Amino acid sequence: MEKITVALVGQPNVGKSSLINAISDAKLKVGNFSGVTVDKTEVVFNYCDEVQCRDYEIHIIDLPGAYSLNDYTLEERVTKNFITKKKYDLIVNVIDATNLERNLILTSELLETGKKMVIALNMMDEAEKEGIKIDAKQLSEILGVPVIKTSAAQHSGIKELQEAIISVYKKPQTESKIVYSDVIEEEKLRIVNFFREKRYTCKVPCEKIAIKLLQEDKETYRYLHDEPIWLELQPIVREALSHIYIHYGTKDIEEIFEDERIAFARGAAREVMRVEKRKEKNLTDRIDDILIDKYFGIPIFLFLMWGLFQLTFTFGAIPMDYIDQFFTALAESAKDIFGDGELGSVVADGMISGVGAVVMFLPNIIILFLGIALLETTGYMSRVSFLLDGFFHKFGQHGKSFIPLVTGFGCSVPAYMAARTLKNEKDRLLTL
Repeated sequence: MEKITVALVGQPNVGKSSLINAISDAKLKVGNFSGVTVDKTEVVFNYCDEVQCRDYEIHIIDLPGAYSLNDYTLEERVTKNFITKKKYDLIVNVIDATNLERNLILTSELLETGKKMVIALNMMDEAEKEGIKIDAKQLSEILGVPVIKTSAAQHSGIKELQEAIISVYKKPQTESKIVYSDVIEEEKLRIVNFFREKRYTCKVPCEKIAIKLLQEDKETYRYLHDEPIWLELQPIVREALSHIYIHYGTKDIEEIFEDERIAFARGAAREVMRVEKRKEKNLTDRIDDILIDKYFGIPIFLFLMWGLFQLTFTFGAIPMDYIDQFFTALAESAKDIFGDGELGSVVADGMISGVGAVVMFLPNIIILFLGIALLETTGYMSRVSFLLDGFFHKFGQHGKSFIPLVTGFGCSVPAYMAARTLKNEKDRLLTL
């Protein structure tokens, strides 16, 4: 039985875990919060190619959701290290069909790796509800890799995706492609022509190596540095980078290629996608328009926070009085039993009064956390994070810092735990 290792890659909340469940009948944890898969998860299942009568053992590695292949968050670091350093046969890039342009930015980075690849255009049922039509065949021609429409919820396109995985696995090398601006394409062609003139054998397509050189990829430079061809190649690369710097007016090569990927994603999405009908706003959308409004959003947020704290301390004061009376009476009864000596003082003033002081604040904490849980469950906290993101950025923090800061009014322990939702270690430390 032949083994195939598949890296399942996609942005957060694109349905990777749901799709892997549909493919392999596994039972991975599925959720709608960013970062459900916080580590690499492996699922193994057997597939029979009925055409060639061959059995395959397919290992699918479900990588953490990542918006890009960089080291900004722990999830992105785990995904990047696996994609660039580990051994596997092909990539299955899961894309949210309702957010095609945004998802294609990560796709363009994956195409640059030169690995064999299949694209699963997931959530097609949701896209169709929104009147979004995507030409998968044309998108496949643009990207140079198979594009399969799938819906994990409805189990549609699963068979086609499995067949595409086997088909791409059998190919000797990838046929993926990504088109850059004229100046980068021109410099890439110069480097590729140099490789061909020297009859240099590239382990991956020479176009991919050329792009990695222009991106100043350290691993590529380190590999080619020990090759005899490097002495002649170095001045060509240096001249190519100089032309690119002059054209873009900056020497930040990461920024240059990020702009290129965004432009490529935007162009590809416009070529293959059309919206036949605009979905009428439902009640949730209309409420969102008010809650995250530029002018009304902040006053509404302040009013709700004021209401929550008023509710906490006004209603919390009622049981607090009864709890105080109960423990006061209990302490007096203890003194009647044990007397006014040291033992009575330890039991009444120490043990009972100490426990009473803690229990007395319990109603306030319960009401506050119930209110916070209600706001979190309804999704209002996420909207406030978006609303306050610009304000918090002035202090070097993320909008999500709002959640642990508000939780800290109730208790510091869950506030520290809530800080884990922040993706970057620096953001977490600043919030704490």
